[in-house]
Amino acid sequence: METPPSPSLSNTPRPRLARTSLVSPQNTITEPQMPVSIKQEEEEDRHPVTETIDLFDQGYESSVDAPVTAAADLRLELEQEKRSYPGASTWADEEEKLFEILFQRADIPLLPAHWHVDFRGIPVVDSIFSAGDGVPSIIYSRSMKKEFQATMALIRLIDLTSSVRTTVQSGLRKKATQLIKRCIDKYIAWAAEDGGYSHLKIVPNITTAVMDAELGEKDITSTMKNRMRALAMAQREFLRVDRDDSFWDVSEVEGGEKGADFSTLIVEKYLKRVEELSESAKAPSRNGSRQGTPRPGSPSRDDTTPTRRRSPPSPISNGLTPDEQQSTRGQIKYRYKPPVVYGLFILRTSVFLLTVDSAKGDSAYVSFHVDMHFMDRHQSVWNALTAAIAVCLARDQLSERTDEFEELSASAEESESEA
Repeated sequence: METPPSPSLSNTPRPRLARTSLVSPQNTITEPQMPVSIKQEEEEDRHPVTETIDLFDQGYESSVDAPVTAAADLRLELEQEKRSYPGASTWADEEEKLFEILFQRADIPLLPAHWHVDFRGIPVVDSIFSAGDGVPSIIYSRSMKKEFQATMALIRLIDLTSSVRTTVQSGLRKKATQLIKRCIDKYIAWAAEDGGYSHLKIVPNITTAVMDAELGEKDITSTMKNRMRALAMAQREFLRVDRDDSFWDVSEVEGGEKGADFSTLIVEKYLKRVEELSESAKAPSRNGSRQGTPRPGSPSRDDTTPTRRRSPPSPISNGLTPDEQQSTRGQIKYRYKPPVVYGLFILRTSVFLLTVDSAKGDSAYVSFHVDMHFMDRHQSVWNALTAAIAVCLARDQLSERTDEFEELSASAEESESEA
């Protein structure tokens, strides 16, 4: 059988849009690649869309008339795509669940049945609503008293595509990225409130970030990977039985990002660790060999701050063989298995959804699941639902762990509100 070509930004597979089959993915991939060409985005910059924006965005409409696949055939197709999808063989249960939801998102109940009333003015397919309130859905409110806030938060996400298109067509394309980030962050804030942990000092399991479009493809991919690994590292270090006393200390990154909340600072702290580890692995020592990899949070030689001695940190792939990683990992004890973490990364007017299993250490495969295009008016509903699926899965995970976290201090809570 002919060996498939190495993947590039333009040929990385995308999970199918509703009721259409997936683009066949490549079977071999050494590192996660971005599923969209930066050159394509640059072309959009040079040739801005000039079509008139409908006052009432019609939302998803591109495949309403497509035939509905029989359940058995759909399941077979799903399994075939899963087998050929990069990194699928290493997925944790949560990653596999996310893939299956995205693959079938036009054919499974995503929203509660009684939400149909709130979405009467929005053209959506009936199949995304559950058959009855007793049927579980993916996107929902955990509190029956806050149903209105839940539907309004989702409607704001649906409106985001129109807002982005208006911004771009007004000649303000550079402002579109921050518009997207603010809207997604607001939805994550709603999820925290709905999940009952907005007042707690949590270790986040989902992150958002704007990518610098001036960087090359390799650098953008590396930036995404590093941030996902930092998020995963934060989870592992928090869940260690012998957690470092300085875990919650974010003084080294305070002031680095204006208006950042505590959860963001935790990620920034471990992002710094990941970048330091990556650089140290690349730098040759005096005898020409690569330097040893320092542990996360280890002090520099001139650092006089006392730290307590503890067992080795979560294993880092840089500089370690698979056997060495396994040996190191076996010495570490966690209070329970580190979870899957999620990332939503904004590049111009596109958003990429990534996951990584933090339990697998820094050698874990970073998976690119899907990209959302907020300049496509036909995808306004599906863009919102796709982002909401990831946020709600992350929320459900944290909601089961609220007893692990302590209350935010009054000053920290005030800072969170301002952010």
